[in-house]
Amino acid sequence: MAAKRIIAVNNRVLDVNLTTGETGEIPVSETDRRLYLGGKGLALKLLFDTIAPGVDPLGPDNIIVLMSGPTAGTKAPSGGRFAVVSKSPLTGIFCTSLAGGKFGVSLKRAGFDGIVIRGRSQKPVLISVDDSGATILDASDSWGMDTYEFQDAKKDLGDWVVAGPAGENLVRYAVLVAGRRVAGRGGMGAVFGSKNLKGIAAKGKARIAPADPKGFEKAFAVADSKMRNHEKTGHVLKDLGTPLNVRLYGPNNIMPVRNFKKARFEKMEDISGEAIRDKHFVKRHGCMGCSIRCGRMGRYNNQVMVSPEYETIALLGSNLEIGSLDHIAQFNDTLNRLGMDTISCGNTLGFAMELSEKGLLEFPLSFGDPAGIPEMLEDIAYRRGLGDDMANGVREMAKKYGGEEFAIHVKGLEMAAYDPRGCVGQGLGYATANAGATHLSGATHAVEVESYLNAHDTKGKAEFVKFMQDLTDAVNSAIFCIWTEYPFLEENFVYKNTPKPLLKWMMQNLPSVAVSSTDLSDYCNLLSGVLGTKIRRKDFYGVGERIFNLERLMNVREGIGRKDDTLPKRLLSEVREDNAPPIDLETMLAKYYRLRGWDEDGRPGKQLLKRLGIEP
Repeated sequence: MAAKRIIAVNNRVLDVNLTTGETGEIPVSETDRRLYLGGKGLALKLLFDTIAPGVDPLGPDNIIVLMSGPTAGTKAPSGGRFAVVSKSPLTGIFCTSLAGGKFGVSLKRAGFDGIVIRGRSQKPVLISVDDSGATILDASDSWGMDTYEFQDAKKDLGDWVVAGPAGENLVRYAVLVAGRRVAGRGGMGAVFGSKNLKGIAAKGKARIAPADPKGFEKAFAVADSKMRNHEKTGHVLKDLGTPLNVRLYGPNNIMPVRNFKKARFEKMEDISGEAIRDKHFVKRHGCMGCSIRCGRMGRYNNQVMVSPEYETIALLGSNLEIGSLDHIAQFNDTLNRLGMDTISCGNTLGFAMELSEKGLLEFPLSFGDPAGIPEMLEDIAYRRGLGDDMANGVREMAKKYGGEEFAIHVKGLEMAAYDPRGCVGQGLGYATANAGATHLSGATHAVEVESYLNAHDTKGKAEFVKFMQDLTDAVNSAIFCIWTEYPFLEENFVYKNTPKPLLKWMMQNLPSVAVSSTDLSDYCNLLSGVLGTKIRRKDFYGVGERIFNLERLMNVREGIGRKDDTLPKRLLSEVREDNAPPIDLETMLAKYYRLRGWDEDGRPGKQLLKRLGIEP
């Protein structure tokens, strides 16, 4: 059968109430499309309009939104990714996680840009979405299946996003899995589990095309050339995937080691991207519409499985002082099947190991020894024994057992794989990120280590952290892959032809000028082609600033303030063995608040909200 129609965006969001079994639609207004684009931004706006402050993240009144971006289904780089936004069971505030796979595009082809899930079913269910709408089906026979097993068994229903046993058992850092890609942060799988929702499948026949095909093709030709010519996205990522970061950040004392205590891991080379390429590589895979294909399938322990990404290698490898890719890949496969976040899990294991060393907890695992970890992962997923406490994450573990001074989290979210004592701007980024210690709210570490900022100086960091946070929220709403920030910002005439000493001086001494003159034309031109309306630099960047402040406002309603914009005590007080000093957060934070237009307690001001079109 021929495809039904050609679309750019549907401007329809599916609304499913699992308590009543009713389904409906929410229209997307032209105003909301212009101000929030889609993806994270539009999902967050829907939550802001509908969710009451103070709801229990695991209660029926919490709402979870899955939203594609305007670029979904087009050739725009990694436009097939989708955002998942909800109140996090791990942190108690709002969190966004993004994933690849085919679900986002298939949902759009079924006629919907997103789906809102509210309420709670009395029994396990799944949702099937196609051209005729949504159907809620019984999933009692599927409850308990792992994420891969379930998707393979139900592939006739379409492309899936699913929770695993960890989500069903309300592990607070349970993930959602789409194909072999993961929406990994904040416990979105536990939100599914709390609603007795196993997964959502989507399939549709609609063709997706930009509203201005000629304009889009012209913009794509330029953007694609930059993607293919840039050293990072055109060569190194293709060759090594995200584990390229091991050799990049390990020697700079940024990879976490021994629960973020040590500076350097002696077996770094054994877990590098080069080691994966030379000893384990089978084939590449990646998101729809992406020329990079940074994912890897590898052979480990005589089995072909998904190769671990950099974050997983760091948190389950160097952070635990385990230098075997065979072991790390097996942990990764187990966690993906069970549906648990490798970042939060690696942090929680490291914290428990240090608690044990200090006599605060009787724990059977120790740094450097992989024995017992597979069994412990199962115990966490099924909340058995000590795994029941560990399923609640580092913050709750510290409340019960002590060790707050080395509990590595921000706002309850365990820290990603960049120790900010090696890139202090990333410390400010962690402290102020709305979700907590995520690396996906403006990757300032990349600007510090790979560009021209001094990684150990606070100079210019407030300006670049704000810029990268706002830019990333715009990128995650469009949606583009954040790897596009390398070629789109660097493969342009001004950046490439400015003498490096002058560029370095400007970034460090005139950071406001540097960020305000950054070329965002590729994002603007691609979006203009998709939507058929002119998107200017201030429009695109303004979307990101609006979204970041809206999320901050939502978190303020949940009690977040200056007291929460901090870092783990270890990073603020301990001197590492490499003599890296504690992070001077206060200096950066005061300037950051002024740049944001927030008051001294970190609340967005009325004039700022009015300028951004946000009504409290």
